[in-house]
Amino acid sequence: MSVHNSAKLNMTARPIHADFGKRSFLLITSNLLKLFVQLAILYIYSRLLNVEQYGLYQSIWLYVNVLSVIGLFGLPAVLLSSSDDSIKASFKKFKKPFIGILLLLNIIPIVYFFIIPNAFPIDTIGLIVAVVFVQNISILAETFAIKKQKEKKVLIANIIFNVIYLVAHLIIYKTGFLLNLLLLWLSITYLVKFLLLYNNQIFKPSLLINSNSENKLLTKQWIYLGLFDVLSVLFKWIDKWVILLLLSLTQFAIYFNGAYEIPIYGLMLSAVGNIMLVELSKEKLKTATKTTFLFHQSALFLSSIVFPSFCFLLFYSTDIFTLIFSAKYESSIPIFFVSIWVLPVRITNFTAALQVYQKTHIIVQGALYDLIAAILLMLILYPIAGLTGVAMAFVISTYMQAGFYLWHTARLLNTTISVMLPFKRLGLTMLLSLFSFAACKYITFSLAYPYNMLVGMLATIFIMAGLVVYYFRYDYNPKVTA
Repeated sequence: MSVHNSAKLNMTARPIHADFGKRSFLLITSNLLKLFVQLAILYIYSRLLNVEQYGLYQSIWLYVNVLSVIGLFGLPAVLLSSSDDSIKASFKKFKKPFIGILLLLNIIPIVYFFIIPNAFPIDTIGLIVAVVFVQNISILAETFAIKKQKEKKVLIANIIFNVIYLVAHLIIYKTGFLLNLLLLWLSITYLVKFLLLYNNQIFKPSLLINSNSENKLLTKQWIYLGLFDVLSVLFKWIDKWVILLLLSLTQFAIYFNGAYEIPIYGLMLSAVGNIMLVELSKEKLKTATKTTFLFHQSALFLSSIVFPSFCFLLFYSTDIFTLIFSAKYESSIPIFFVSIWVLPVRITNFTAALQVYQKTHIIVQGALYDLIAAILLMLILYPIAGLTGVAMAFVISTYMQAGFYLWHTARLLNTTISVMLPFKRLGLTMLLSLFSFAACKYITFSLAYPYNMLVGMLATIFIMAGLVVYYFRYDYNPKVTA
């Protein structure tokens, strides 16, 4: 399919742009609340808990996040990237095996905790499983709300959720760090979020009945997306998991903090990526030109925020890391400096078109290649650079994966990689950010901490605000040509 369709693009760009920006803004605002709460807890717990307690706390999230993705097995992505009629028809036809598979996947956490060495006590295991289950149903409820374009409802629910979440962590610290009590509070908090978002009228009634081929295609897509999610979460956590199993909780805490990817970037990408999936899943938007248009919109919008903040972290990495984690974890700073180089690639959902066009086998291949490349690079770089080399391995493999998906998406749309993203504009934005922060660092060199960092923060806000304003004023109709 050709991307030469500028006339159609001009007619549709403005409405899509306005809706895309507004809905993305609501979801990003919702996710920013989560970010601020997470950073507040990180700031408090990294200072007030001893290193071993802090390592235990973060290890719980490792288990919960990995097992949650296994339990959901790509279901949120399928719900967002498929039409209501297709989902409803396929669920009716395969209801029993569908429920059976999900139940089997959610039994995995129970089995796992009974076979690993040094497992938790039985009551702790039960509470971890409860957190995983309640978190999963709250994720599904939020996914349905986004599917129905109820972003305001999602925002309100997340405000309430994050207030309870923060209060629960503060209570746990004040009453003494008791793991079981924390897990109980987390279960209650996620249950509240689920109840706020639950809607028993998920899909509008429809007389449409999918053909057997359509049902099989959707089922195949679910399997591939589930495998992709599992491989992705393994990629994200396997380094930390290996360190947790082979080294001490102290070493795990040091590496975890250094390799900590500040969640705002993932949250923003998730919000914009979800909007891309919903828009692309509409039949009227399934054209190469409009798909490319949405890739441009997401890249221009997110790069306006990501590139300046990346440069700020690059030039002020030591100061910002010490501010968040304290000098107690200063040995994590080299790991942090390497890890932030993954941020420039967080500007679009590289798999969005592949999901919607049901090329999920390519997505799984990319995730598998990514995991293999990361492990091989880790084996090469760890003996050379230690834990910093492990972080470097995962940064390099992430860029390799993004290139893989971009190349296959360009082939799918019968175009080239150079058309898929506005590389010239992205390069100029990055150069502007780099030169601005290099000058800022030079000017503030003689200033003492934290005044030097405050100037850098103000520069970040100023540059981001300027780029975002430029995006909303001028980028609603980019030139998309082959």
